[in-house]
Amino acid sequence: MNHEAMEELLAGYALRSLAGEDAVAADRLLVEHVPGCLDCRRTMEAFQLVSAELALDAQPVTPPETLLPRLHREMGAQARRRRPVYLVAVAASVAAVVGLGGFAVSQGYRANRVQGRFQAVTDAMNFARTPNASMTQVGAVSDISSPGVQKCYIYGSEVPMPASGFTYRLWVVQGSHATFEGDFVPEDGVVIVRLALDPTTYDALLVTEERAGSVPTTPGPTKWTSSPPVASAG
Repeated sequence: MNHEAMEELLAGYALRSLAGEDAVAADRLLVEHVPGCLDCRRTMEAFQLVSAELALDAQPVTPPETLLPRLHREMGAQARRRRPVYLVAVAASVAAVVGLGGFAVSQGYRANRVQGRFQAVTDAMNFARTPNASMTQVGAVSDISSPGVQKCYIYGSEVPMPASGFTYRLWVVQGSHATFEGDFVPEDGVVIVRLALDPTTYDALLVTEERAGSVPTTPGPTKWTSSPPVASAG
């Protein structure tokens, strides 16, 4: 069995849409092949994340009684001859029934990005629970840091997008000097950035909104700050 067929089975397994020979084949695949194949493990984790996002976003609605038999019938012999895009179509029909609104199932196949963001948020929340860690508000985002630890996270949800053609810029303020750390924009309202910074080495964090692609020499007008703005930092 090639990896294309394996991905089809793994997607069907994650969606709980397999029956008969397909279900048996998926179980065998999960026992005999997936544990030793890094690509398949990552694929399975990605499909499970997509499936979890569907479940969290859905409003409880009773599907038609004919839906499950139809899915099982369609996922039978013909499904084994179809490409993975067929599974996307099946998942989309399920999403429409349970009321996922405008959620596009195809977006879930940005799996690597979704998985990476999920892991980054998990790491940040775990770090926030470590001894001496604290969270400082910087406008719409928060600085999660711990004194003496060369690591911090900039995290926010429901963060508004910058104006069209603009980006957010993060600056570290030490006395009257501001150092540029990087640009960021929210993705689906979420910001999660990891930095190698010890909070004892800076006085404040500053976020500006500046034109994307411009040279970050000195901070522009302040968008958000963790303390009263420093005069020379805009």
